[in-house]
Amino acid sequence: MNFKIVIKAAIGCSALMLAFVAHAEKRDQAKQLYSSLTGGTANKAIADKYEAMIANGKVELAAKEIIESNEGFYNVTLKNFFTPMTNEDGSQFTSLNDMSALLIGATRDEIDFFRVFWDNIMYQFDGTLTGRNRDRYYLEDLDVTVPKYNRTKNDMYVAAEEGLVPLGNRKYFIQTQQNTYTTLDGAAIAGMFSTRGFAAAYYPAGTNRAAFAYFAKNFLCKEMEELSDTSVPDFRVRRDVDRAPGGSADTYKTYCVGCHAGQDALGGAFAYYDYVDGRMVYAAHDVVVDGNAEIVGPVAPKINNINTFADGKITTSDSWINLWTDGQNESIGWGPQNAGNGAKDLGKMLAETKQVRTCLSQQVFETVCHRSPTSELDKNIVNSIAQQFDRDRNMKNVFINAAIACMGE
Repeated sequence: MNFKIVIKAAIGCSALMLAFVAHAEKRDQAKQLYSSLTGGTANKAIADKYEAMIANGKVELAAKEIIESNEGFYNVTLKNFFTPMTNEDGSQFTSLNDMSALLIGATRDEIDFFRVFWDNIMYQFDGTLTGRNRDRYYLEDLDVTVPKYNRTKNDMYVAAEEGLVPLGNRKYFIQTQQNTYTTLDGAAIAGMFSTRGFAAAYYPAGTNRAAFAYFAKNFLCKEMEELSDTSVPDFRVRRDVDRAPGGSADTYKTYCVGCHAGQDALGGAFAYYDYVDGRMVYAAHDVVVDGNAEIVGPVAPKINNINTFADGKITTSDSWINLWTDGQNESIGWGPQNAGNGAKDLGKMLAETKQVRTCLSQQVFETVCHRSPTSELDKNIVNSIAQQFDRDRNMKNVFINAAIACMGE
């Protein structure tokens, strides 16, 4: 198949955007564009409409119309794209929650997408208060009732999904702030990291190492083994890590330290978080002393509970430092902030990390093009999409650009 590079002016700015468009029959292109964005099949009327628009050079406009005129993009394509990021199994078959809602809403509204890593924003459902305790919203135009947001339950999002509420509906699916909803403590707010959905997936039990490990998998496209660097100093490795696993110090030095040195140095950002009894807990943790619950904090007790190596790092704050800015992981293109306190500071650093753009662009390409970008041409397409994403910070455009690049195949 032959390809040509079509250079188009990016809407609303003077920068130029590269889009790689395949030679194909216009009708085939229209059908593919529709299918890749919505997951549905274009009927004759739809195919006629978008075939004509493509023939008249209105490809981007066609893509945007497809998105806004069909619930499939938000309720199917985006839901299936973001849901695996909200659970350790990477499954599409879990309910909408406040984390996936945030990612979908930020894409829909074309805000600076990287705010989802740190800012005081969330998406929930709104309507007319109803019920004896005024604890439910009635979405009149849709004849759907959903519970109000609950810090210990996911009922609002489950009910909205079961009621087939269109996530493109700006009247009922709205942006708001996390204050008073996800947490009462303003210091806890850090974009998706302080949503109940993220907490339920990555803060229960354990030592919160999963929070960064799954961020790396989902937003850097890196498993921890790929980030492993045994040259990094281990002064932040916690005391729960055995320095001689199986009786061999060499195992620690040649394997374990490679992940833990960098991961534990960043992981302090999540030291104040826990997930207990269905809700996120921040900086005020219960421990039982002589049969009575006492509040301790701010570090979650589970972080320091296991004392395998007494001289290991004892976490006393939520400070973090990025020890992966040099060496093999320098290529990640980390954001400029190398140290800070808490998940919000960490999120701001990750928001400026180049690999996040490349990783998300690659995943979108795989979603809409139905293949991995293995050829040089495909890699160039992903690279161009990522560069545009870095400039406009618009996640919806990532889908549009990828769909246009692969239409007709």
